[in-house]
Amino acid sequence: MVSALAVSLAALLHVGSAAPFTWGYLPEPIVPADNPLTPAKVVLGKRLFHEARLSVTGTYTCASCHHPDRYFTDGLATAVGALGDHLPLNTPTLYFSAFNASLGWLESGPTTLEEQHRTPLLSRNPVEMGFQPNNLPLLRGDASYPALFAEAFGDSEISTETIIKALASYVRSLTPPVTAFDRYLFEDDAQGMSMDARAGMDLFFSERLGCGECHASLALSGPISHSVQQANPVFHVMGVSGNAAALRAPTLRYITHTAPYMHDGSIPSLHAVLEHYQTQPSPRVPAFRLTADETRQLLAFLHTL
Repeated sequence: MVSALAVSLAALLHVGSAAPFTWGYLPEPIVPADNPLTPAKVVLGKRLFHEARLSVTGTYTCASCHHPDRYFTDGLATAVGALGDHLPLNTPTLYFSAFNASLGWLESGPTTLEEQHRTPLLSRNPVEMGFQPNNLPLLRGDASYPALFAEAFGDSEISTETIIKALASYVRSLTPPVTAFDRYLFEDDAQGMSMDARAGMDLFFSERLGCGECHASLALSGPISHSVQQANPVFHVMGVSGNAAALRAPTLRYITHTAPYMHDGSIPSLHAVLEHYQTQPSPRVPAFRLTADETRQLLAFLHTL
């Protein structure tokens, strides 16, 4: 199982890149022609990611929902916007988002990080950041920003579009942390993979459970696109919390750090997630029951991701 999986995933590795960025075991993400990835844009985007003047209240940042020390999530069931309103969806990790064939949770989601950033930054219903054109003078009045924008874009003018391009560049540059699963798969290093974890991996990719049918690729998510291959988005109706919407399968990478789970944050623990899939019928999930040993093994595997 492991060797066959390693061969198929190793084919995705980007070797000999001349780009100034690396993404670990992943190939390069697709970069729009009108927003080439540069170190200057990433530096600017990282600062803007933590810039409260992008919010309607002047107190809220991108990092308010996507905490770097929480694997770019917030630990809440659903996100909270700049005005204190609870939003309808759980905050997903930003790791691997540069490779998603679609962004967001829903079938209507955008397909580039530039498109995606327009929603949290500009949306009014509901308000997330609530950025408005009258916020721009606040940034233009900061003596440090013109030089940063000039370095990133060749022009010191600050606009909504260049803000979005810088933010997208920063998120695109995020390097997913290397895990025990990565080291086992690509370095033949089993030190972080216990016998339980390896048994759990076999369960995960088995036809009996079918986890890998939706959580596939190196991201263990829905389809991903990158410099080696492109994929079409796929969405599934899972019926979680009675929701009939078609949803994107999120990455399971770093899953032990990103509770609560599901699109609405309605399931608090991984143990409860496993129980959900055993008790809630779905056309995408085979009917199965786990023994206590199998539950332990599957959880051990998820902890390596």
